[in-house]
Amino acid sequence: MKMCLLTLAACVCGLLSCTSGEAGLSNNGEGPGFSRKPEVRISIKAEPDGLNPVLSTQSISRYVYEQIFQTLNDQDPATFELVPLLASTPVVEEGADGTMSYSYVIDSVARWPNGSPVTAYDVLFSMKVVMNPLVDSGPYRLYYKMVKDLEISSTDSLAFRVVTTGPYILAAEAIGDLYIYPEYAYDPEQLMRDIPLAALTDPATSRQLEAANQDLKTFATGFNDPATGFDPARIVGSGPYALEFWEANTKLSLRRRDDYWGSGSQADRLAARPEYLTYLIISDPGTNVNALRDMAVDVVVDLPVDVFRQLRQDPYLEERFDFVAVPGFKYFSILLNEEDPLLRDSLTRRALAHLVDVDRIIDRSLPGLARRIVGPVLPSKPYYNKELEPIPFDLKKAAELLKEAGWQDTTGDGVLDKVIDGERREFNFQLLSFNTSTSEAFTVVAAAGAREVGVNIEVIRMEGRALIKLLNDGNFTAAFNGQGVEPTPDDFSQVWLSTSVPPTGTNRVNFQSAEADLLIRQISVTTDSTSRARMYRRFQEIIYANQPMIFLYSPYDLIVVSKRFDYQVSSIAPNLEFNALRLRDST
Repeated sequence: MKMCLLTLAACVCGLLSCTSGEAGLSNNGEGPGFSRKPEVRISIKAEPDGLNPVLSTQSISRYVYEQIFQTLNDQDPATFELVPLLASTPVVEEGADGTMSYSYVIDSVARWPNGSPVTAYDVLFSMKVVMNPLVDSGPYRLYYKMVKDLEISSTDSLAFRVVTTGPYILAAEAIGDLYIYPEYAYDPEQLMRDIPLAALTDPATSRQLEAANQDLKTFATGFNDPATGFDPARIVGSGPYALEFWEANTKLSLRRRDDYWGSGSQADRLAARPEYLTYLIISDPGTNVNALRDMAVDVVVDLPVDVFRQLRQDPYLEERFDFVAVPGFKYFSILLNEEDPLLRDSLTRRALAHLVDVDRIIDRSLPGLARRIVGPVLPSKPYYNKELEPIPFDLKKAAELLKEAGWQDTTGDGVLDKVIDGERREFNFQLLSFNTSTSEAFTVVAAAGAREVGVNIEVIRMEGRALIKLLNDGNFTAAFNGQGVEPTPDDFSQVWLSTSVPPTGTNRVNFQSAEADLLIRQISVTTDSTSRARMYRRFQEIIYANQPMIFLYSPYDLIVVSKRFDYQVSSIAPNLEFNALRLRDST
């Protein structure tokens, strides 16, 4: 579900005029790696963790599976308003009992690969999949906590309405963002058919089913099988492409479906212009540089900022590629695990925040390509709390706070220590870092500052998937990490609720606050923006005082695109729609 994972921004879009050509061969710009196959070659920095949308929280996986699966609605790339995809946008009504209903009609031409129509029964099945407590969809289930039931029209199998228990600020976005699965492919034995959705959305009944219903368990076991995200025969969606092959750690290839129901559509969101989408897994920036020079790739996403800055000054590459920077709606921080006894005290965490010269690193490493942040709400949001000042780089202040928190060097070895839970502990810990220059810039500087005040930090560089696994398992003290947000009102349930510690959500820092929990729940059901803004500002004050992270910066999204193509740039990651790339008229 894109809601939880997308990185969105106030869009700085560059719309290039579209021509009538299709993605494929070009008469100019050929190089050693130039492809004569009608394909678009996309460089991604890591291997997807699977192509089953409900089972993945990895943005790179979404870059691939959103070409195979479709949601009910999409977002306009410039305005972020909901637009039809598989179904119409919702008609919203409030019931006399306080419930809300969201009514949809599925596009009558939408078809599955076996030729059968996409119906409301598939939508009902897909909602059951997410709400099945034994399916590994925990991070997404939170976004459907307001769903009460789904009612299908008695006269039209394409019409349905989703009934919610009450208002929720992101209800339309969450429902519209539901990936739709074909029941015939994912539940051929119809194990879920006789289980009412209302039973799964009611917490008490759901717990009973989880313990006693064998069909629920059998379905979840099969659906959670990793093969549903890797085996081409088991990955079935209504989208324009199908997985043709997957060469582990090297590349994936998607082939345009000959029977795709949206063929010929002029809307980019439904287009299927390239015949093939080939995703090349290139983690090494140097290899990416060589691939660009050899014209062996057409699109590179998530290029490290230092490499991006260097390459856009290269005349050879500038002649052949567009280097695009789009203000992003994601942020980076150093997570401080409050479950670790060393970081249990907020004074200690605030002291660590004073050890990082954030402004200096941004000026040197991200000039004009990032902005400083002080919390999880980005400055572009109307309810951003302007009263909160960035934590300054101040070694003296850090030392004072550490002393106030009880840290001192009792052994004379230059490292602070403290009695914690009856045991004297030295202030030594590992700080996990991605293998990127920006990640290392912040973590190495943090470690250097820490040494000045008697804190021994060892920076551990790791591959992305391995690092995320440690975060989800809670096996870390501190780690560099990124978080995506949206231009819509923030719902902090997944990241900040006390109950959202993995695997339920992504509260990886183990942040716990009864007041914050109350505010998060109130925000999610408050439709009045003025009242909601007051709650947002107070929530930011709580996070600021607690210091669960060292908040660093919000970067621009960086993409490189071959000048062979016309395209529309968006702040919706990955910043352009691969399926809509169109070969420029070479005449």
